[in-house]
Amino acid sequence: MKTIKTQNRLIGLALAGVLVVFVACIWLSFSTGWYGLAFIAGFFIMMAAPFVDTPIATRKGRLTYYSPMFITENLPNGSIHFHGGTLFDYVYVINFDLNGPERTRFILASYLSGLINFIDHHKNTNSPPRSMEGTSYILQENTARKLGFKTLPTNQVQLLVLILNYPTLILTQSLASKRLRFPNLRKVRTYHSSLDELIAKEEFIRHLRDKLTDQNEL
Repeated sequence: MKTIKTQNRLIGLALAGVLVVFVACIWLSFSTGWYGLAFIAGFFIMMAAPFVDTPIATRKGRLTYYSPMFITENLPNGSIHFHGGTLFDYVYVINFDLNGPERTRFILASYLSGLINFIDHHKNTNSPPRSMEGTSYILQENTARKLGFKTLPTNQVQLLVLILNYPTLILTQSLASKRLRFPNLRKVRTYHSSLDELIAKEEFIRHLRDKLTDQNEL
């Protein structure tokens, strides 16, 4: 895992890169009359956004990290929306010396560690969250069911967000696999669970996390 100093450097580089690309594209657009450059600027801004908004949202308390690959967001109705790691997290925590399968196991183990930390944090509180829901293209339905999740119809708004962020998804999937990968959005699923359902599966979650971790240490 990279240091806080490295994290701040990444944020600074992302901000500087976005500014340079944005100014250059605007200048070239007016100079050449080719306003399609605005789309190029938008592409680079989309790539850099996780390096800026993720740490800022975390510091402001809008996002809670239970592990580098499991993030939650409190909703006004008392429920929780969960996310996997962002592009920022993939760059920040993945050891690039690992091969593709090792990276995948690391990501899944970190995801499960986040679930365990979430359970530990909330199961003894006086006001546990009502429910949790999130969209994933990584979790398979069978695995999700064993973890205590139920599959719901995917919200079209959430699917649209994934489509708009598809270039970023390509990068995260490729980093996870250590080769160019194009996520299949037809495999996107929305999962729902409650704290009680997760607690009921806690032993299995811990066992699977430990198994993945042990495989990476062989």
